[in-house]
Amino acid sequence: MSTEQESKKITETERAGVVGAELTERIGIDADEIAWRKEYTQFTDEDARELADASEIFDTVAEELVEEFYRHLQTYDETIAILDSSSKPIQALKRDQQQYLIELGQGEYDQQYFDRRARIGKIHDMLDLGPKIYFGAYSVYYRGILDALVERATEDLNAEATATVETLTDQILAVQKLINLDQQVAMDTYIDSYSQEIEETVAEQEALMDRVESELEAPIEEVSEAAEHITESATIVSDSVTDQTDRMQEASNELGNLSATIEEIASTATEVAHTSERAETLTESGNESASDARAAMEDIQTAVRNASTNMETVQEQMDAVNDFTTVINEIADQTNILALNASIEAARADEAGEGFAVVADEVKSLATETKQNAGEIEQTIEQIETDIEETAESLGVVTERVEYGMEEVAETIRNLEKTLDAVQESAQGIQEVSNATDDQAATTEEVASMVDALVADLNEVSEEIETIAAANEEQTAEIHEIAETASRLGSE
Repeated sequence: MSTEQESKKITETERAGVVGAELTERIGIDADEIAWRKEYTQFTDEDARELADASEIFDTVAEELVEEFYRHLQTYDETIAILDSSSKPIQALKRDQQQYLIELGQGEYDQQYFDRRARIGKIHDMLDLGPKIYFGAYSVYYRGILDALVERATEDLNAEATATVETLTDQILAVQKLINLDQQVAMDTYIDSYSQEIEETVAEQEALMDRVESELEAPIEEVSEAAEHITESATIVSDSVTDQTDRMQEASNELGNLSATIEEIASTATEVAHTSERAETLTESGNESASDARAAMEDIQTAVRNASTNMETVQEQMDAVNDFTTVINEIADQTNILALNASIEAARADEAGEGFAVVADEVKSLATETKQNAGEIEQTIEQIETDIEETAESLGVVTERVEYGMEEVAETIRNLEKTLDAVQESAQGIQEVSNATDDQAATTEEVASMVDALVADLNEVSEEIETIAAANEEQTAEIHEIAETASRLGSE
């Protein structure tokens, strides 16, 4: 085991990265290969059934046998070092081994079974657990499993037969141990042969490289000279490129200024847009205020019309009062005449009492009529009072509407003033945009001048590139010679 392997532990992440199915696919253990190997080793379906029948034995001996297995491993320094190189706790390793023994009696040995075995083999390799350790340690399993099988087989046998079977078991185990040793040596020999072949191949490659180095030395020197010439041309190109870079940096700075100017224009344009939006909003508000003022004035006009109508009604009723006054005056005149006549008739009452009675009736009739007219006058006066109150209310409404109209007009004026301010602000923003545009134009002219200078530099670079191209043609010829030499070496 190497020092590096001893100091490094195989982590759970590394262990989890080992996929058995990928391993069997890479080494070609598929269904056909598994079938061939079973046939070659004479592992039949009957063998699988025999193992399945013995599954109870595997389950029974697994725990105790694994304990014996690890006691055996922990007896030797080399195997202890291997166990220490695993980051997995010893108890977890024991559980894995118990599961391995139990799977021996599962009766199914398909692709998944071989995938798991391939994964175990890869992890053993990562732990630097070679064939001698792997095969040698399994002698513990052979002994334990075979003893368990013999114990079950000799339960009903007498002592002599049991002794015979045990002797046979010891002989079988002896043969197995010897074959195990042979397998260890054979596997080590295989590995040594592969290692020897690799070493020989590496030696041949090193010798070939020495020959190639010797034969390519002269062409390489020529290539080196051509490369020096290319380097000189490249230096000239580099100087030109450096100067061009400086100019490009200046152009970049100017473009930065141009970018800042553009950003300023964009910002100012945004402010102008916002100001325009405010102006539009204020204008809409002014329109709404004007509409409200117009509606208020229409209400005032309606209220005035109503007041006018009420006043006309009052006028008509006042005319009616005048008419009633005339009637009352006429009645008064007639009453005076009747009173005079009554006085006259009263003087002659003794002679013409009936005439007095007629006059008295007439006076009574006139008085009644006068009373009725007086009632009508009273009603008319009440109606006049009502109309006057309505007129007063209409005038009150007129007053309120006028005041509201004045407020709306004042609000309209204020909004118009704000609109004026916004328009003025927009004008100022537009002026700023104009100034920024002028700056941008000046910067653009400077950039154009720099571009002209860059074009001249590019022409110079183009000439140097032509020089480099000629040198590359020489180098190509040298490379062809190198390729021919390499081809000749390959054919040998």
